[in-house]
Amino acid sequence: METKEKSPARSRKKRRIQLYRERWYRLLGMAFVGVLAVFVIINLLKGDREFSENENRNLAQKPEFSKEALLNGQYFSDVDDYLSDQFFARDQWLSLNFMMKKYTGSSENGGVFLGKDDYLLEKPNDPNETALQNSEDAIRAFAAAHQGINMQMMLIPCQEAVRPELLPDGAPVRDQLADIASIQADLADAVGQIDAVSALKEDTQEQLYYRTDHHWTSRGARTAFMAAAPALGITDPILYYDSYLVSDSFRGTLSSKSGDNKPSDQIEVFVPQENMPQYYVYLPDTKESSGSLYVSEKLKEKDQYQVFLGGNHPYVEISTTADTGKNLLIFKDSYANCFVQFLVPYYDKIVVVDPRYYYDNINTAMTSTGITDVLFLYSANTFVQDTTLSDVLNAAG
Repeated sequence: METKEKSPARSRKKRRIQLYRERWYRLLGMAFVGVLAVFVIINLLKGDREFSENENRNLAQKPEFSKEALLNGQYFSDVDDYLSDQFFARDQWLSLNFMMKKYTGSSENGGVFLGKDDYLLEKPNDPNETALQNSEDAIRAFAAAHQGINMQMMLIPCQEAVRPELLPDGAPVRDQLADIASIQADLADAVGQIDAVSALKEDTQEQLYYRTDHHWTSRGARTAFMAAAPALGITDPILYYDSYLVSDSFRGTLSSKSGDNKPSDQIEVFVPQENMPQYYVYLPDTKESSGSLYVSEKLKEKDQYQVFLGGNHPYVEISTTADTGKNLLIFKDSYANCFVQFLVPYYDKIVVVDPRYYYDNINTAMTSTGITDVLFLYSANTFVQDTTLSDVLNAAG
């Protein structure tokens, strides 16, 4: 009898609980739709951003519709990138996402390894095999066409390749040192190969890379310069420098990508204690001349690494009073911006070309400046995917 009397009560209780749950789920759904609608309206009202200063990159813009893009799926991919890049309060969501990933024990966020000792580590890029082959072929042809010029190449590894102990435990990572060794072997018969890897791995006393950025520090660049000096024909390199701290609040691209805004870095510049010639820097793209390699105004911006040469320019020409009879041409990515400060005492002219932005014929510049030496200086991450160096070298004929 008791069982029969309690059964209807249990049923009524279950129905009430089920009704409460359904109402709660409806309320949650309505709230989610309402919040999403608010964000959509805000996104429409605020307009699109073209550039993220925090991430130091151009943001995806609203894609143009076409039948071809729709059929091959590119349109939906572009829409996804656009919505992700233009989402309201993107920077704040990145920081929140980082905190969630960190406290759940994730080893990466935003394509960045969350390393030990508060280091953020750039992932090695997979080579674009076609682009890499084009670059190697173009370098061989360029070297063959300028056999009287001393040509050297130096590829710089990511920090994780130099200090693998900083990687989070079990992090899957590409063997970038093997990629560098393969490229060096392929090009050894065309241009000299400077071994920056060994020098950086052996220097355990200095902070060679930033904690929050993918670039090397001035100390890392100095270590590589000492390794490069013999190949560049510098027989008596300067050993003593004065270092100047110009910032202690630098948060670089890896901080922005990962959302980790806790650590910050110091930026130093180095000046030789002796034998530093006078020099001036000319930037044709902005028509500006300067008596310094450093642009202090850039320290007020998000990307403080731009203090070196003012950032990336298609062409930079540095004229000195060194009177060595040597003129250097550098094909480079942004790693060279920090490296140039160690080269000034040894050349009458230094021409710095960033193929990503350079569209003139390089032979004209080489002839007008009397180039005697060429240095290909790239981070390995840039070089294995670069599609612009081959264009500039092939255009030279």
